[in-house]
Amino acid sequence: MAAIEGNNDALVAAENKTVAETLIKQPEQEKTEVLAKAADNDLNVDREDQKIATAAEQTEALVGNETEAVADPANEELEEQTEALVAAEEITAAEEVIDDEEKTEALIIEETEALISEETEALMLEQTEALIDEKTEALVEVMTEPYVIENTESLVFKQHKPFKHKKPVIIASSVILGLLLVGGGVAGYLNYQRSTEISADLKNGETLLTEAKFDEAIKAFEAVGILDSDNADAVFGKAKAYAGLGDYGNARTYFEDTLKRITDLEKMKQVYNAYIDSEVNAKVGEEALFTLMDRAAKDTGDEGYIKRKGEFMVKAPSFNLNPGSYQGTQAVDIIKGDPADKIYFTTDGSQPTTASPEYTTVIELTPGEKTIKAIEVGANGYPSRTIEGKYIISASSEAILENNLSGSWTSRSGSYFYQYYFSNGYVTYSYSYGNGSSYSSTGNYQIVGVNPNGTIGTLSVFNVTGYSIPSTLNINCEPLGDNMISINTRGYNYSP
Repeated sequence: MAAIEGNNDALVAAENKTVAETLIKQPEQEKTEVLAKAADNDLNVDREDQKIATAAEQTEALVGNETEAVADPANEELEEQTEALVAAEEITAAEEVIDDEEKTEALIIEETEALISEETEALMLEQTEALIDEKTEALVEVMTEPYVIENTESLVFKQHKPFKHKKPVIIASSVILGLLLVGGGVAGYLNYQRSTEISADLKNGETLLTEAKFDEAIKAFEAVGILDSDNADAVFGKAKAYAGLGDYGNARTYFEDTLKRITDLEKMKQVYNAYIDSEVNAKVGEEALFTLMDRAAKDTGDEGYIKRKGEFMVKAPSFNLNPGSYQGTQAVDIIKGDPADKIYFTTDGSQPTTASPEYTTVIELTPGEKTIKAIEVGANGYPSRTIEGKYIISASSEAILENNLSGSWTSRSGSYFYQYYFSNGYVTYSYSYGNGSSYSSTGNYQIVGVNPNGTIGTLSVFNVTGYSIPSTLNINCEPLGDNMISINTRGYNYSP
C-alpha cells in the first residue's frame, strides 16, 4: 500500500517540475496558459489523492478478507508473518486480560458479598427497598438493550473476543455493586437521619422528665415511637412520665410493656426500680408490692429486692371482735400493730386510704350487716395489708321484747280502766274507777329474763313513785301481730 502511494507522489512531482521548466522557456503570453494547466494538474492531483485514499480503504478490506487473491507471494509471506506476530501478541494480551479479569471478578464478588452482608439490615428499610427496586428496573432495562451491549462489547472487549462469555457476569456484578453502593449510601443516610432524630427526641424526653414536664415528655417519647415502634427506651420513658402524672394505671401498663422488650439485666433493674417506686407512690397493697419485688428478684437474680421488703413492711392492725354474726348491738375496737402508726377505716366495704376516716374510738354495730376494712400506715407513709371484717348484727332478745311491748296498752274490767305505757326502760301505770277517781305511778324497769324470740320476759320495776305499780311485771307478747299483750296475766290492747 505504501509503495503505491509513493509512486503516485513521484509522478506528480516530475510533472510539476516539467511545468516549471516550461514556464521559464515560454514567453510571457504563454505563461498564463501554462499556469492554468498547472492549476488543472493540481486539481487533478487532489482528485487523484481522493481516489488513492478510496483505493487504499478498499485495498485494506481486500487484504483483510481475501489476502490470497490480491497479494503477491512476497506480500503473502509478509502478511502471514505479521498475522502470526499479531496473533501471538493477542494471545499474550488475552492471557493477561483473563488473569486480570478473573482477579477483578473474584474481587468484585468478594467485596459484593461483604457489602451485602454489612448492608443487608440497612437495605431492609422500606424507603431504600423502593428506591433500589426502581433503580434496578431502570438499569437492567438499559443494560439489556441490544445496542448498549453491542457498543459495550466494541469499546471494552474489541481486542479480546475470547472473553465474550464472561461479559454478562462482569456487567451484572458491576450493576449489583453499583446498586449496593447507591442503596447503601441512601440507606446509610436515612439511618443516620433517623437515628439522629430518635436520639434527639429521647434526650428531649429525659430532660422534660427531670423538669417534671410530664405531658410534654410523653409527646417526645411518642415521637420516637413513630420512628421506631419497638424502641424500649421510649416505652420506658412514657411509663415514667405517667407515673410522674400520678396515672399509675397507665404507668403500670408501660412498665410491663418495657419489660417485655428488654433482656439486658442492668436495664431491667432500672425498669424494676422505677416500677416499684411507682407502685409505692400508688400505695398498692403489701401483697401486690411484695409480689412485684419477688418477680424482680427472680428476673434479675438480685436478692436485694427481697431484702428491700423490710422498708415497706408495716404491721397490720387487728379487730377485738372476730367477724361473724351477733345478736344485739356490738362494739368493735381496731388494735394497732405499732402504737406509733395510724389506722384508717371504712364501714361500707370500700378500700381504705389515708383519705378515709382515721380510727380513734370503738365502732358501734347496730342490727344489720356491715363490713369494716382497715389499714395501718407506718411512719414511711406506706400502708399495711388491708384487714377486713364482715359483721351481721341481729337484734337481741331483750331488744326484741323491748320493741314488742313499747307503746301504750289498756284494759277494761267493769268500771275499772287500767293502762301501761312502756318506753326505753321507763314505765307509767294508771287506773281509774267509774266514779271518776284515778291513781298513777311511774318507775324504771329492767328486763331480767326473756326467751330467745323476745316474746316472753320479766321486768323488774324500781324507782317507783305514786301508788299501786307492781314491782314485777310478767310480759307475754304471743301471738305476735294481734296487737295484744298479757301483763301479769291480764290482757291489754294496744292503744295508739
